[in-house]
Amino acid sequence: MSIEDILQALDEECRAECQEIFRRAEQEAKQILDRAREEAEAIRQARLAKIRAEAQSEATSILYSARLRAKNSVIQARERVVEKALQQAAQGMESLRSRGDYPDILAGLIEEGLSRVGGKVVVHVDPADGRLAEDILRGRGTEFEVRTDIQTRGGAVISDPEERVRIINTVEERLNRAREKLRLQVSALLFGEEVEAAGGGG
Repeated sequence: MSIEDILQALDEECRAECQEIFRRAEQEAKQILDRAREEAEAIRQARLAKIRAEAQSEATSILYSARLRAKNSVIQARERVVEKALQQAAQGMESLRSRGDYPDILAGLIEEGLSRVGGKVVVHVDPADGRLAEDILRGRGTEFEVRTDIQTRGGAVISDPEERVRIINTVEERLNRAREKLRLQVSALLFGEEVEAAGGGG
């Protein structure tokens, strides 16, 4: 075999090896590119999922905040209306003494106190109610003393002589004790809500 033949054979062998190397390199490059695309897609999907989750969380937060603000606005509006109604009720008590049934109201408030204080009683009333209180107490078979030493729109404070027991039955105190119950009742009346029956008499 001549040198030319040997060189040609080597040249062909070299070309074949180079082609195989190129083929393998191309295949490996394709695999690398495919993996890179898969990884890029996975990263993109992960980021997209994160963005979606963050957007959903933000939307939920905004919606919750809006609902909370709306609820607070409704509560504040109701409170204003209820408070106004209660103020009007309190103002109505300004003229309580001019009502024809006021003697019965005062008698009822005094009687309630008498049932809870034994023995001699001291009935504290507004000066405007002094004579009426004496008329109510007279003939009841109870030893009593009427003192016109409080300022009130109506009602009385009943105590024993030593002031160990004091039953405050003024209309202001009764209104304060019944305030929450009245608030619920007025709210139910104005806004159509169910009100659970409140136990006990205030």
